[in-house]
Amino acid sequence: MVLVRTSTSATVFLVAAALVVVRGARADDQGEPVTVEVLGDRAAGRGQTGSSVAVVSRKDIQALPGGDAQTLLQVVLTQPGYTPDSFGPDGVLHIRGTEKGVLYVVDGVPIPGGLAGQFADVVPARLVQNLRLFTGGLPAEYGPNAGGVIDIATRHGTGAPEGELQMVYGTYQRVQPSAWYSQAFGKSDVFVSGTYLSTQRGLDTPAASPILHDALQSGNVFARVDTRLDDHERIEVLARYSQHDFQIPIDPTLLPMSDGPPGAMRGPDRYGNTPPPFVPYDANPTEDERDLFASVAYHHAFSGGGVLVAPYVRSSYGDLDCDPAGSLGATADLGSICSDVVRRLVHEGETATVLWTDDDVQIWKAGVVLDDAQSRVDYTQFTRADMSPVGGADPALTLGGRDDTDILSAGAFVQDELTLGRAKLFPGLRVDMQNATFQGTRQKNLFLAGPSVRLGFSYALTETISLHAFAGYLWQPPSAVDAAVAARVLVPDLAAQPVPVDVKAERNEYGEVGLAYRIPRRLAATLTAYGRISQDPLDVLTVGSTDLVEDYNYAKGRAVGSEIAFRATANRNLEGFGNGSFTIAQGQGIDSERYLFPAATVAYPGWQILDHVQKWTANVGIDLHDRSERTHLAVLFQYGSGLRTGPDNNETVPGHTTWNLTLRHRFDIPMQPEVAVDVLNALDAVYAIRIANGFVGSAYGPLRQVYARLMVPFGG
Repeated sequence: MVLVRTSTSATVFLVAAALVVVRGARADDQGEPVTVEVLGDRAAGRGQTGSSVAVVSRKDIQALPGGDAQTLLQVVLTQPGYTPDSFGPDGVLHIRGTEKGVLYVVDGVPIPGGLAGQFADVVPARLVQNLRLFTGGLPAEYGPNAGGVIDIATRHGTGAPEGELQMVYGTYQRVQPSAWYSQAFGKSDVFVSGTYLSTQRGLDTPAASPILHDALQSGNVFARVDTRLDDHERIEVLARYSQHDFQIPIDPTLLPMSDGPPGAMRGPDRYGNTPPPFVPYDANPTEDERDLFASVAYHHAFSGGGVLVAPYVRSSYGDLDCDPAGSLGATADLGSICSDVVRRLVHEGETATVLWTDDDVQIWKAGVVLDDAQSRVDYTQFTRADMSPVGGADPALTLGGRDDTDILSAGAFVQDELTLGRAKLFPGLRVDMQNATFQGTRQKNLFLAGPSVRLGFSYALTETISLHAFAGYLWQPPSAVDAAVAARVLVPDLAAQPVPVDVKAERNEYGEVGLAYRIPRRLAATLTAYGRISQDPLDVLTVGSTDLVEDYNYAKGRAVGSEIAFRATANRNLEGFGNGSFTIAQGQGIDSERYLFPAATVAYPGWQILDHVQKWTANVGIDLHDRSERTHLAVLFQYGSGLRTGPDNNETVPGHTTWNLTLRHRFDIPMQPEVAVDVLNALDAVYAIRIANGFVGSAYGPLRQVYARLMVPFGG
């Protein structure tokens, strides 16, 4: 069904790729026995959780166009069920039609959420050893999430000293040097890495071309130390720091009202959306972000099991400066506003997990997590001084405030893996609570608690075909961090009042069923269908061109979808993968934070498609290489049918098709350097990710980009 929606050339390519890999799968050596086993880095082993699981290895990342110089988000978006949103290559994603519920886990430690809307990636792709992507039906250990889990195993230190230097240069004046180094010191293995990035296109722009005021400078450092105390004990220290300095892009297609005739007005676009405000071309709105994460994990192994205890801290800082003097200057529209937002968020927590087995028939796991998050938001809203010939902010109309919120979260779970011949059961039970305290206001605490019940199932029908199924009741709390200040901004009449926070936890009845066909080292194919019925599903409302969001609930929600995927090795020279997904997700009736919406919106009784849902996606990738794997040609095709737009989400952004290519070669000379040329969006397609409801109005994907990469390994 996905193929019908693509262009003719794309359809031919998809069909041809499928024929090649199927033919290659049949071309196995005569007489070679067929056995069922875990497919190493290529796919998840049968019966891991009873849910949808995909595994992406470091080799798979390197085989994609862009290699490990791309972001983790770009890697994840090659999988079925994952939909991109705006905020650039490090931006937001949605899984199977959910607004929230994406959990990142790094080396077994769940990463608490940073500032909602922050643009920075969690872990650079080049630090990833492998990814496990859990979609939809999640084991109980992965917290109160309804979307999915991105489980990251980072690269470890090695015995012999080794490392690599890499330089990327190309379109939009992108300069990106990076390096990593690894060495063992006695019982400790050390891995360190650093990256610097400078580019003229940091965020998704409100117009495809030209680019106006969108520069980015960023850097990050990463360190990991593994120390073996003895045969049973190990301590792992992990730390990451990143800093990003963004220019907020300005729409170069808008003209100032002062250039128009008297009484001129901006009209709605062809979808009925309200026109975006004009920002003078010489304005300098910026966003500066800093993020630090550190954890110390203690591992203890005992006969038949083990224990993991990991305290952690994450500190995030964001400073949005709207430049009121420039943004509200002489050419700005009458009545224009802009906002400064300074946000600080500190998470301190601990996770503890214990695993034990019973003669390999049962594998039990239990654990607890405790997290305390302190948030401080300072907000100032400026209104243009319309009576002044030079504009600027009117001090008499300037509003400001501060909100301090403390969110205490706790959860406990127990789960089992029970083997009964060819069948496996994965029951799990989880209980979570969240208590939000709003300091300095007269708001009541927001206390929420609820259970999650989960049951996975897998069955080996034959040596090559397996069935999996999952059913569960999933509870998910809101983020609630920005609720008070965001509400005051969206509704100015509430600026000096305590804001009632009545947002609720989301509850989902979820189920999926799927078939998997696997021939080891040759072919892995899956077909999955799923459905979800929700009570109080969560969505968010964004405060203009800021990174503040306000959670709210629909009364009811529903979703249904299907996915098909394959990964295959045709022969020693050709490997490939492909997938397609179909999703419909809808909400009905606003039942919390209703003061944020017009009366007609609150009163509307019907169902509406959610604005973060993309109905169709497709991805196909191939890696053609010589037998020595020194020379590679990688091709990636991606299709998306578009997110929603229009005042009632009743329209769809035009679909988009992109082709990405990479040619790379490793030279057989001293140090064996590798050179790659990446061509992203090779056909120079113009496509919108958002129209009129993005971070700065609309958000367009990048046009054609060409990069050269030089990689020089050393040591080892």
